[in-house]
Amino acid sequence: MNSDKPFRQSLIRWGAALGLLILLPLAAAAIEPVTPKIADALQLPPPGSVIFRGRLGTAIALCETNRLLAQNVPDLIAPFANRQEDWSWQCEFWGKWYTSLALAYRYQPGPQLRAILDESARKLVATQAADGSITTYKPAAEFSNWDTWGRKYTLLGLLADYDLSGDPQVLAAAGRHADVVLAHFGPGRADLATNGWWNGMAASSILEPMVLLYRRTGDARYLQFAEYIVQSWQNPGGADLLRKALNGTPVFQMFPGPDPTKEGYMAGGSSKAYEMMSCYEGLLELYRATGKTDYLTAARNVFASIRDTEITIIGSGSSWERWCQGRTRQAAAMPYWMETCVTTYWLKLAAQLLRITGDPAYADQIEVTTYNALLGAQKNDGSWWCHYSPLQGARETAEDQCGMHLDCCVANGPRGLLLLPELAVMNSPAGPVINFYEPATATLPLAQGPVRLEIESDYPRSGAVDVVVRPETAARFTLRLRIPAWSVVTRVEINGRRQSDIRPGAYARLERKWQPGDRVRIAFDFAARLIPDPGGSDAVALRRGPVVLALDRRLSPATPDAGLGRINADARGVVPITEARVALPTGMAMAWDVPFTTGADKQATLRFCDYA
Repeated sequence: MNSDKPFRQSLIRWGAALGLLILLPLAAAAIEPVTPKIADALQLPPPGSVIFRGRLGTAIALCETNRLLAQNVPDLIAPFANRQEDWSWQCEFWGKWYTSLALAYRYQPGPQLRAILDESARKLVATQAADGSITTYKPAAEFSNWDTWGRKYTLLGLLADYDLSGDPQVLAAAGRHADVVLAHFGPGRADLATNGWWNGMAASSILEPMVLLYRRTGDARYLQFAEYIVQSWQNPGGADLLRKALNGTPVFQMFPGPDPTKEGYMAGGSSKAYEMMSCYEGLLELYRATGKTDYLTAARNVFASIRDTEITIIGSGSSWERWCQGRTRQAAAMPYWMETCVTTYWLKLAAQLLRITGDPAYADQIEVTTYNALLGAQKNDGSWWCHYSPLQGARETAEDQCGMHLDCCVANGPRGLLLLPELAVMNSPAGPVINFYEPATATLPLAQGPVRLEIESDYPRSGAVDVVVRPETAARFTLRLRIPAWSVVTRVEINGRRQSDIRPGAYARLERKWQPGDRVRIAFDFAARLIPDPGGSDAVALRRGPVVLALDRRLSPATPDAGLGRINADARGVVPITEARVALPTGMAMAWDVPFTTGADKQATLRFCDYA
């Protein structure tokens, strides 16, 4: 989605009704895309390069068919034509849906998706007001409440369309839409840092598409506005996100206030997790554009703070959608636990840092989030998502918001899910980089010619993975394999010959002259391990590889004294589990029998399934 070159060129799509756009100064000849000052360490693969064939592939196919393509598109566009809103967030839904569908098109391009993307973009731009605004808000209510936040998502959607089509009229519409924002905010005008909700963080998150618009147009005004946003955070009442992050302030303490887990929603603290991470994702785009290292340092500090103080065993966080020191409170009864929007933006923030730094620690976090919190939030048929994901109890479907027959998390979940193929197998100047071991095929361009990688596995049920390497002709390059930090002992072989220097939490670097049909075999350490409660209680979690295991009453009946007993483990915390070969309810991927000593000191077995 952040490529600086259009995916493909198309004919000008707009009819006579949109002829006004042709008169604008942002004509095709004037567009001068800007190369980022900072090149990513890992590059996204070309569209259509990576195809999943396992559990994630099934989840994506269901999401595309039953959620994205089933969406009533006129319902998303009508609020922009009617402009009756003055307080809610109808304004975000088209952009979220469109960017999800654009990712689906990048994953598997096809004429049906292309037609829907073209038509919906054309109809949205037809709602553009004479001054350039594309909004659901009444003229008298513009830039109040969630309006600036919604303009962010509209701008992201238009830029996604331009990246796919290369249509200069779409870029012109995006520029006019952004220019209204520039005319409203800035020195001597309205203060963006205090606009809207959550200490201006919702409005400030328009930082990301402003930088992307600068990179696509070369118009320095958008870069200057992005820098203004960051500077305005220090204004009285502003979020002060850069200084706090550079000083190492924990995210929960960035906005002191009542504990959101003890107060009602509106009385809680202001450390709103989703909006905050969206601002730091924009800061990373600004780092790419400017090379200012403080921006990268701030984002890395915040990521580390969230990981170390907020993210739970399943790879998400937040209570009442706010940071709450959740890592040490996992054994407590937390209200409204782990919003799916937070799950998606945690994954997106990790993805940005993975691309920029090439550090596999970020991919480790994405993997745990994916196989637990993210997959667990999607309904089995892909048609809907839950809003919250508790560690205990039931996950319930999200409710309708804003009269849109949608929910913010139902719109956001697909954005995280459909980002995964672009992260699974990436590229670098030295050669391909495999981050995830979902069965898949990937074809990547190298200087020596294309190489096809065939990943054969039933990961993460099994820790055995084969990668067949098929360059067109023999070629020398480095194949990097992510060795997860949880895999204590990993065996890697090339054509039966064991490789050395394989370390957990690092990339294995296999540099050689590859022949078509060379086979890499990986055996991960899938021992099940007890994870102590970071909060210090006597509660434990059980994890096997990246998958957190959970008791489910459909598989394991209630044990009266289970809370008084213990799971049998050795001194290293390793539990000798065995796979349960039983028929599984719909949605379960695996089941494991776990040895257990009851409170009465009797041996028993508990049957666990995957959390998702």
